[in-house]
Amino acid sequence: MRLTAFALLLLVLAGQTAEAHALAAPDNSGSDAAIIIPLAIAFFWYAAGVWRALAERKADTISISRLLAFAGGMTTLVIALQSPIDTISEDLFSVHMIQHLLLMLAAPPLLVWSDCPMIFLRALPRSARKAVARLWAGAGLGHIYQFLMHPLAVWLAFSGAFVFWHAPGPYQWALHDNRVHILEHLSFFITSLAFWFIVLPPRERRHHLAHGATLLLVVSTAVLSGLPGALMIFAPRPLYPAHADGVAKWGLTLMQDQELAGLIMWIPAGGAYILAVILVFLRWLREAELRVTKAARSAASMTSGDARHIASPSTLK
Repeated sequence: MRLTAFALLLLVLAGQTAEAHALAAPDNSGSDAAIIIPLAIAFFWYAAGVWRALAERKADTISISRLLAFAGGMTTLVIALQSPIDTISEDLFSVHMIQHLLLMLAAPPLLVWSDCPMIFLRALPRSARKAVARLWAGAGLGHIYQFLMHPLAVWLAFSGAFVFWHAPGPYQWALHDNRVHILEHLSFFITSLAFWFIVLPPRERRHHLAHGATLLLVVSTAVLSGLPGALMIFAPRPLYPAHADGVAKWGLTLMQDQELAGLIMWIPAGGAYILAVILVFLRWLREAELRVTKAARSAASMTSGDARHIASPSTLK
């Protein structure tokens, strides 16, 4: 019953999000529709997957925590792309960095934890699910997926996108060309989904990255991602002059805005990586504890079996 209520909540959120957007931003309907329509479709699709899972009595495939994670991730995307943050980011470089962090370090891990691909698949009829499975196996898509999701490939894509788009040249290129700006945001979001799927997988996988290697992946990414922030803080001159008119509206200088952006890149972003390290380490400890408990039970079972064998009448004869 609670899961049904949350499924309905997702539908309500989708409708309210689309309505609020239509009322708040009537002047950019074309570009805004390209954002709000996919978000609304995702809300309805996920809710349909939850509904079908309940109808097929597969409630064990979903949970309240995953529903909340999906709602939180989608709400974060709306905040990043369809709120005053998006408008102010055109003026202030520091607010633009907040938008980027929401797209890379807030929404993606929540969506990964929601296990939305499996719920999206669940929304399809059984015949369509079987067709997707046949296509996945027959077209060799699984091999392509494994190649693209190799930890080294994901690390290079995620870190490369972060560093490249925060370099002054590519950043200002995206700022002046909306199509490039969309490509920038897509590259942030897609590579982040892949990164967080490796770091915090929603379910156990047969061939998952070892916990020690995962910690190394997170720490190395945090260090590399912190370099643009350090450059912003310690640069002797403004690196992003395209925001000159915008910062003047807010009574700031380019250097003040740039240094604030660097601090945002260091502190909130660093906090997200530290939290990821803690979660990975806790999962590592929990799995180690489960292995020890399982070994102890196995040993106790073997000892009990030996004792029964020794004490059996046939043995005593």
